[in-house]
Amino acid sequence: MAEEIRKKYLKEKQYSTTKYLEARIKIHQFTKNKFSFHEWILDNFDMSAFSNKNPIKILDVGCGTGVFWKKNLDKLNRFNLDIVFTDYTEAMVEKEKTNTVDIKGKKAYETADIENLNKYFGKFDIVMCHNVVYHAHNKDTALENLKKCLNDDPNSFCSITTNSERHMLNVYEIGRKLDSNFPTDRIIDSFTEEVADKLIPNHFKMEKKVEEEELQVTDWEILMGFVASGVEPRGIKLIDNFYEKYKEIFDKEIEAKGFFQIIKRSPLYICKKK
Repeated sequence: MAEEIRKKYLKEKQYSTTKYLEARIKIHQFTKNKFSFHEWILDNFDMSAFSNKNPIKILDVGCGTGVFWKKNLDKLNRFNLDIVFTDYTEAMVEKEKTNTVDIKGKKAYETADIENLNKYFGKFDIVMCHNVVYHAHNKDTALENLKKCLNDDPNSFCSITTNSERHMLNVYEIGRKLDSNFPTDRIIDSFTEEVADKLIPNHFKMEKKVEEEELQVTDWEILMGFVASGVEPRGIKLIDNFYEKYKEIFDKEIEAKGFFQIIKRSPLYICKKK
């Protein structure tokens, strides 16, 4: 029953619209890194290993709104690609269609559950699963499914990302201090870097890379949208002046430093069959 409730929440609340995911993505424009997180991911792919493949077959599990593809458009269009984009909700798949219209090659768009990927087993050179595994009820089933989607090419790999326990922690700590009803559990907490480090080796040979990043946020509306994205879909009632109190903290830091600082830490796992 709990699993049914969780899946209903994801489909009907959190991801029934792209609004909340887009609010969470928008805050990353304040990065001080030279390249975006999505560009950094692609830079860690060994695409040259597939120089003899025409096309390179890619499965994107939990494609979201297509930011990875937009950020890497020029680089990816150098290759002949055959891509299947999947997500759990129609809203995400439809947004992906819009945002990948300029990606060349063969494209298919389908709804799919990471815990039920049987139709894709054994078919792909690259399986991408970026910040998705924590949505699965059974993480081992999800990881095993991702592995089974790879073909038998020794160069085939699965790319998996998540976040550290410390990722953007101050944003949540402020919320909890202001109101005890503020969510104490983050969606990512069931599959953080610290959990992934233990689980992934049970299924794959892996190489781990880490991106640490500082956000220097100067726009209150964007920060507020990020904070609200974890509250509104859950229907949580906060104190009436919650956002006013949060803004006071934001304004004090802006006055002192010129920006509101958020520290990110996100690992990338390049995973191959054992």
